[in-house]
Amino acid sequence: MFGFFKRKRHSSFSPEVQLLWTELEKFRIRCRGKGASVEKAIDTVSHDLFRQLTDQGTFATDLILKRGWSVGDAANMMIAEHVSGEILSGELHSYRGILSEQGKAYLKLFKICTERMIGSGRMPSQQGYEGIRAFEDEIAKIG
Repeated sequence: MFGFFKRKRHSSFSPEVQLLWTELEKFRIRCRGKGASVEKAIDTVSHDLFRQLTDQGTFATDLILKRGWSVGDAANMMIAEHVSGEILSGELHSYRGILSEQGKAYLKLFKICTERMIGSGRMPSQQGYEGIRAFEDEIAKIG
């Protein structure tokens, strides 16, 4: 009435971005009870991914609509890609080949996401488990 409480207009997000954000929130809920470090890690990761989704809105549309990924697989892939990049940066190592507590939580998230993509059929099991082993070998060389 007086204009004191004007609502700010937020940019609207595509339905695909909204679906991915919802899936990330579901993933956060599923990670509860897996340890404080994992809970903190998924909170940080989901915040970073939300920022990326809002900046790169077409990525979600391309992945889900054009490439035909399910929302769950897309979310798992995004989480796995993000945490693997953070781990391979070397900043989550306490010593050469030894991950910090946060690094171990990120590795656990990577494994969870890979196993979920294997379970959904998005990734063949042999390729997924070989990928996890190769990733762990790469971690051992960094730091």
